[in-house]
Amino acid sequence: MKGEIKMFKIAPKVYSSMFSLPTEIADKGLKFASGEQLKVIIAVFRNPETDEAQIAKVTNLSLSTVKECVEYWVDSGILQMGKAEETVKTEKQTITVEKIKAPLPEIHFTNPTQDEIEKVLKKNGSMKRLFNEAQQILGRTFGFAMQSTIYSVVYRYNIKPDVANCLLHFAKSIDSTGHNDILKIAKYWAENGVTTLSSADDYIRETEKSLTLFKELAKRTNNDDSAPSFAVLELISEWIRWGYTIDEVEKAFNIMKNEKQTGRLVWVNMRHMNGIIKKWHSAGMLTAQDIEKGTKKFETKAQKQNKIKETSFDIQKAEEKAKSNRKDFGEMKNKRKKVKGA
Repeated sequence: MKGEIKMFKIAPKVYSSMFSLPTEIADKGLKFASGEQLKVIIAVFRNPETDEAQIAKVTNLSLSTVKECVEYWVDSGILQMGKAEETVKTEKQTITVEKIKAPLPEIHFTNPTQDEIEKVLKKNGSMKRLFNEAQQILGRTFGFAMQSTIYSVVYRYNIKPDVANCLLHFAKSIDSTGHNDILKIAKYWAENGVTTLSSADDYIRETEKSLTLFKELAKRTNNDDSAPSFAVLELISEWIRWGYTIDEVEKAFNIMKNEKQTGRLVWVNMRHMNGIIKKWHSAGMLTAQDIEKGTKKFETKAQKQNKIKETSFDIQKAEEKAKSNRKDFGEMKNKRKKVKGA
């Protein structure tokens, strides 16, 4: 029947061999991760002792793409980076990952129970006010899960209730109001000293600059429907601190688009742009003019190298021709001698 919804069920035989996958990957990954990122994380959990080269082989992806996907899952909090001999333990598996960045300080914290949260709300007026305001900010009534998240922001990361209020407003402004999103922002604030109303206000103003730049880039590149994640805004904030403007960022986008044959402003592509801008920064190319000169200098150097190759080829060809001419001349001389002798 036309329009009928077809039902399906899993074939029983596939249950003969299984491996576990965290629900967070399914719940969040299916909505936000790309197909390549999902392939990589499945490969990691299927064979925890694997490495990036093996993942590239089994997923039929390039090594550079695999590295970018691994970084995505690190930034998402699914994978942790440590020394080669260090491991990330799950209930049934151990995942070994190559070190990319230094591990963060361990914070000892036990998730609260419902009773503990209720006790805090009865005794602490600031927390009760925060919980009420949080529901208004996020636009929904929430239960234990979000209560636990807000509790963690205050007691795990030592962010005062009034600063936590600013944090929630900020999370709402960048459409990052999931449990993990809020905790990721709280963790970043705690590690970077954003613990007062003044520092929170400064941080939000800086991030608004990043958001403005992203929106302008999206407009220039026909990505008006794109929304930046917290991680993307952090990349852009660093570019701005280095002194780059929308013009230089657009140049990086065009290079990325040419190299990757895609113009989407997704995390993997923004990471690729970050690599380009980092190279410019390391080379001291800070303006569009610097980048233009640096690019022309590189092109001129490449052209000279190609010209040398072409010249070398011509010389070799000329020598071969000269040898051939000498040979022809020698044969002609011998023929003349024979004619005279006759």
